[in-house]
Amino acid sequence: MWRTVWGAAGFAALLATAGCSSAANAGSDGSGPPSAATSTSSGPTASGSPSPDGATSAPGTTPDASAPGSSTTPDPPDGAASSPRCLTPDLAGSLEAVEGGASAGHYELEIVLENEGAGACVLQGWPGVSFVGDGDGTQIGAAATLDRSSPHGSVTLAPGASAHANLSVANAQNFDEDCEQTTADGLRVYPPGEKRSLFVRNDGLTLLACANPDDELLDVQAFQPES
Repeated sequence: MWRTVWGAAGFAALLATAGCSSAANAGSDGSGPPSAATSTSSGPTASGSPSPDGATSAPGTTPDASAPGSSTTPDPPDGAASSPRCLTPDLAGSLEAVEGGASAGHYELEIVLENEGAGACVLQGWPGVSFVGDGDGTQIGAAATLDRSSPHGSVTLAPGASAHANLSVANAQNFDEDCEQTTADGLRVYPPGEKRSLFVRNDGLTLLACANPDDELLDVQAFQPES
């Protein structure tokens, strides 16, 4: 009896051993399904699952290079801090004569822009300038040429602070009659980078212009800080 029982148990063990060997061989030669261990370690990550940082799998999360504070935003030139560009509605303009600035056939003016805004702003570069008249802002003659040789660094204006741009004006009386000499009410000034202008009155100065656009009377330098 004991020998019969042992024989049956031995036969069952032999069958179990054969079964394990068959499963192992099936997984190794690719003819059968992979084992559970193989499927959990080598299966692809679901396409909808987020990456570790959550930035690449969700649409619309690519950093915007133009957004403030983005790591790809370049530093302002010359360390010009984070103050925004000065906008026309926040500026007030005036004209001042430059003492001793007259030369042969020319005189000098300063175009002064004051920051009337609530925060600091930056002026950098040359203003657009032209004579205006007829009491309605009509442009007279040619716009100013830009003196590209003048310094043009960033000028940061705190509220209430001013900057100036030197304006060289040719004397219209030195031109012939084709100049069509006329008196200007003041200047139209476009701050650097702006498409909106402001009217700067003559402030008691006599401004003689040439209506003929072929006669260029104005030459303007870039803005400088007030000394």
